[in-house]
Amino acid sequence: MIGMILLAVVAVMIFFGITAGFFREMGVANWVAFLVVLAFAIAAVFPPLVTGTNVSFSYAGFFLPLLLGVVMMFALGYGGNLLRAVVGALAVAGIVVATRIALPPVSDYRAAIPAICIVGFAGGITAFVIGRNRLAMLGATLTGIVLGDFITALLFRFVTGATGNLLQLGQNGIFDTIVLTVLVGGVTLEAVHLIARAVSRRRASGAPAFAEATTEAAEDNAFSHEEFGGVTEDDDLFDDYFNDDID
Repeated sequence: MIGMILLAVVAVMIFFGITAGFFREMGVANWVAFLVVLAFAIAAVFPPLVTGTNVSFSYAGFFLPLLLGVVMMFALGYGGNLLRAVVGALAVAGIVVATRIALPPVSDYRAAIPAICIVGFAGGITAFVIGRNRLAMLGATLTGIVLGDFITALLFRFVTGATGNLLQLGQNGIFDTIVLTVLVGGVTLEAVHLIARAVSRRRASGAPAFAEATTEAAEDNAFSHEEFGGVTEDDDLFDDYFNDDID
């Protein structure tokens, strides 16, 4: 329910072009993003696919996010962006496993809301901090949640036996978790970008109050710029850290 509501909000925002800038930075057209959201909404309606090996797969909670996550990983190419995305995916997977072990999936949807929210906010912020840019953040989120759910399902099925003979993948609130986590990561990333740009513009304009504060802070601190990451007054604040350098 949470996922469908948030997905509807995102679809409306995409339709009216509110998110055009976010997807343009990724090199994705707004209409393509709308089709992806529509695909998630349609996939969420279909019942899980049950195989003869007692394994059930959710289209919206397993197949589609796994496919998109892998595509995004390939789009990142080799280098630092891909490494950050992989590390971010492992971190998000760890959050999913820890949360779902502490709060095991239950049939009552309302009881699953705390786990959805914990993974959503913690996973989204973690994917943003590690991934740094939009594509790496999204790839880490999608693959990380699917991986974490897969590990948890194996633990419940073969270690505790809590799920009986059926191995459920992408179910029990995973779809809602994916949507919430992506939104939290995206909103956090955009908020930091806006703040960084505002500070950079203020520095470029040479606002006296800001210049005085910067000078006093530099005089009061004993460490050098190199010891603090090599940031100088000529750098655009945060631009080297929170960027989309894969375009």
